[in-house]
Amino acid sequence: MDFIEIEESIVREHHDMRKPHSHEHYELYFLLEGERVLFIDEKMFPIKSGSLVVVPPFSLHKTEGGPYRRINVNISENLLSERHLEYLKRTAHKTGVRLEGESVALIYALINKGAEIQKRAVRNKKECLLSLAHAVIDMLALEKFPPLKTAGNAAFTAPVTPETLKILNYINENFSRRINLKVLCSEFYMSKVTLCKMFRDVMGCSVMKYVHGLRINKAKEMLINTDKSVEEISDLCGFSSANYFGLTFKKETGMSPFNYKKSK
Repeated sequence: MDFIEIEESIVREHHDMRKPHSHEHYELYFLLEGERVLFIDEKMFPIKSGSLVVVPPFSLHKTEGGPYRRINVNISENLLSERHLEYLKRTAHKTGVRLEGESVALIYALINKGAEIQKRAVRNKKECLLSLAHAVIDMLALEKFPPLKTAGNAAFTAPVTPETLKILNYINENFSRRINLKVLCSEFYMSKVTLCKMFRDVMGCSVMKYVHGLRINKAKEMLINTDKSVEEISDLCGFSSANYFGLTFKKETGMSPFNYKKSK
């Protein structure tokens, strides 16, 4: 599905997203004012105004923190050239960049104009937004902006323990295997109560809800980007059977895995 949007959000008070979410398009997250803590996959780290984070399709992510202004450029892969995709994949690999230098003013002017057009009823809106999005990525690709520093499994100053990051990293690396609370408690030498409370306090959802969401997202990605069978994807994503995978997938998306693949 073709999707292009340049959307502005201004929040004047503390705001935490309740739980991680994902989508089928690329998200270029420009933080223009304020400071946020961003979670993406198994990384969680602070970002300041003047940062760009590239969120790939199907990556679980959320933000939290104080007042902010940001503009998102949301665009589906099929609207991007190979050159644009190569830049976004490279930037997403290092999560994001710090925007500084002479070209930043022009990049900000382009995304602000896009956000203005998004709110108006204008002719050829999609074509205008697409032209602006392509120009923004072209401008970004011309510069060598410094990468953002992420915490990964290291200690970091945001209100999250290194243990939580280690659990997230373990889940992301082992989602295809059997994962339950007993396995995680044994792996990290924690009681069930301690592990569940620590995880929910940070992520806003239960451990197993996160595991389930991750598996569904990985399945969506494989259905769209590979020729693997439903049975293979079920196994690779850690579902107990293809039948259970099909029932669960339909409950989450409203479509069977086959119809989801066909629709994309």
